[in-house]
Amino acid sequence: MDYIDAHAHVFSQHDTFPAAARYRPDYTASVESYIEQLDEHGFSKGVLVQPSFLGTDNRYLLAALSKYPTRLRGIAVLANTTDATTLEALDKRGVIGIRINLFGVVCPDLTDPQWKVFLTHLANINWQVEIQAPPIYLIQLLPVLKQYRIDIVIDHFGRFNPTKGVQDKDYFKLLDMLDPDQHWIKVSGYYRLGSNLGIQNAKDAFKLLMARHMKDRLIWGSDWPHTQNEHQVNFTKALTTFKHIINDDALETQILTTNNISLFNF
Repeated sequence: MDYIDAHAHVFSQHDTFPAAARYRPDYTASVESYIEQLDEHGFSKGVLVQPSFLGTDNRYLLAALSKYPTRLRGIAVLANTTDATTLEALDKRGVIGIRINLFGVVCPDLTDPQWKVFLTHLANINWQVEIQAPPIYLIQLLPVLKQYRIDIVIDHFGRFNPTKGVQDKDYFKLLDMLDPDQHWIKVSGYYRLGSNLGIQNAKDAFKLLMARHMKDRLIWGSDWPHTQNEHQVNFTKALTTFKHIINDDALETQILTTNNISLFNF
């Protein structure tokens, strides 16, 4: 099986963290350690996502991609002033999209002229846009992004309010906006969704996603090394719990292979 891990992070504790970083790890998650995880669990490929605490300094990510160019792809964090030439250079180095992490920041106005230019560049180069944001932000962003021919990847089930669970009214608005022609949902990071590691909330969300015909647009990532949850979760537990949440052997395989292959440019 050509298993693909759609979401992991690499970084060094010796990196320079931006002043605004909400978290600063005291350990290194090396690309070599990550490759060991892939090998141990039968995954041939992985997608590295720039962690928010490194901001737009993608050097560690790019170094990792250069070490394993056939096995890894990258999702970078970039300023919306990044020009087309820079994007094309990053594309050649294995970057296939950008991440927008909106926890702890103001929701951006994507109708701003600078954003319009940037999003047009991304569409022209066929990159995806990965968004980690609460539903109240996502329901503002998705209608604007609809006008661009860009794959939109929504992190960790849509990151609904852990206390409200799937009953969050903004989450239902988000679910009603989902379009299988443009949107992808990561059924990952369950432990970020509430008490008892969020497993029941993840199960409830999975059922709602299936009811909205998103079966072919669900993807899974380990979220290794599970930042801020390292003592509760490891790659094995993340994978085992994913299978428990889905509870369908054929669909688990589809998510790990066919769905992931459809989105990521290997």
